[in-house]
Amino acid sequence: MPEAAAEKITFSFGKNWQEYVEHQLTPEREGIALKHLKDSLARQDLRGLAFLDVGCGSGLFSLAAYRLGAERIISLDVDPFSVQCCQELRARAGQPAHWQVRHGSILDAPVVAGLDLADVVYAWGSLHHTGKMWEAIRNAGSRVRPGGTLFLSIYNRVQGRGSSEYWLRIKKLYNRSSAPVKRLMEVAYSIRHGLLPQLLRLRNPARYFREYQQQRGMSFWIDAKDWLGGYPYEYADTGEILRFCSRELNMELLDLNPTNTTGTNEFRFRRKA
Repeated sequence: MPEAAAEKITFSFGKNWQEYVEHQLTPEREGIALKHLKDSLARQDLRGLAFLDVGCGSGLFSLAAYRLGAERIISLDVDPFSVQCCQELRARAGQPAHWQVRHGSILDAPVVAGLDLADVVYAWGSLHHTGKMWEAIRNAGSRVRPGGTLFLSIYNRVQGRGSSEYWLRIKKLYNRSSAPVKRLMEVAYSIRHGLLPQLLRLRNPARYFREYQQQRGMSFWIDAKDWLGGYPYEYADTGEILRFCSRELNMELLDLNPTNTTGTNEFRFRRKA
């Protein structure tokens, strides 16, 4: 796995999400996120269940869990700006007492020990940014009660052209760069991976960006900055994740949505009794 501890990190996921919550989060996008969570749960009913959101980011999916009737919700993030975002969404929901927002790291043993077991542990696109991904997966999995569900979304390992190693170098460059250079990289990425492919296929770019929003209620521009700045950056192929979760965490696979890109492989596991 790539070593990230000695690298300078100038990107805050939380600041990125603050922009999203303050300027781009609409009722439509909230509804899309709620639908995505329902689909991810395979229509599992959250009523009466405990939901742990590890690396909650904007807090959008904690909010979705609240809307779906989860009995207890804990939202955890190491980035103070993400914690502020999640607290803002909790405030918009009326400060429900059964929803807690906590500042802490899934790598911190006392923090992990202080998390009650949950029926659903949701770690969507977060643990590969900790710098110690396997430890983070182990700790998140330890908070799943027997018979409970673990949701993981982990960057795929890709070799060859556009490899994971290539993007690791790009992310390091982005984090070392000045603000103007970062903005140029963001624009270049948006053109290369958003606008240009649609034009070459004679497709309407506006339609692409609308459909992108409908995937999980996210914004292409916010996700572009999140991708370029997202460091530490780790990855694994589906076999590595399956073996680890089976052997180390006593998990059985329920669903797998794989990718052949540097995007995320999405897993739904059940912890055996």
